[in-house]
Amino acid sequence: MKALTFVLALSAASAALAAPPKLAQQLCAACHGMDGNGPPPTPRLAGQQADYIAQQLDWMRLGQRDDGGAHKAVWDRLKNDADIQAIARYYAAQKTAPPPAKSIDPALLARGRKLYTEGNLAVGAPPCFTCHGEQGEGGSAAPRLAGQHAAYLAQRMKASDTPQPPARMEMQEILKTLGQDDLRALLAYMATL
Repeated sequence: MKALTFVLALSAASAALAAPPKLAQQLCAACHGMDGNGPPPTPRLAGQQADYIAQQLDWMRLGQRDDGGAHKAVWDRLKNDADIQAIARYYAAQKTAPPPAKSIDPALLARGRKLYTEGNLAVGAPPCFTCHGEQGEGGSAAPRLAGQHAAYLAQRMKASDTPQPPARMEMQEILKTLGQDDLRALLAYMATL
């Protein structure tokens, strides 16, 4: 009997992750896609770390992350942490679509790989993998880069002097140490993750 109860509970938990929360269908899917693999330049949410998604949603709700007003209508309906957590868990559980195959200059790709894995300590840029993971899988404080749209990554990798949340400020300081050629190389490499 205990085994049957466990199987039913596990089945219910799996179904909850497989079925998108109603608010994800109503509020997120139009831009990000039902499976989180929406079209560029909208960021892909599929496979993103749940803690990271929840943090970003919270920052947007509090006005600490500029989203260009894209989520203004969402905040009238997304009022509690439980809804944010449900949406974050759902999208984190989705499979990331593979990046489109592109022909990339091997020298540019090698330079990007070196920056990602070794950084450029001479200018104060640490290796990207220390926060974003060896395969770009991300963590609770750093986003998943693997499978992300190149256009979105390029937009997010622009240095800015405007106030940002603390984790974003750290990234801004790193971005300011890199030249345009470094950024182009990193973007080329990240498109392969």
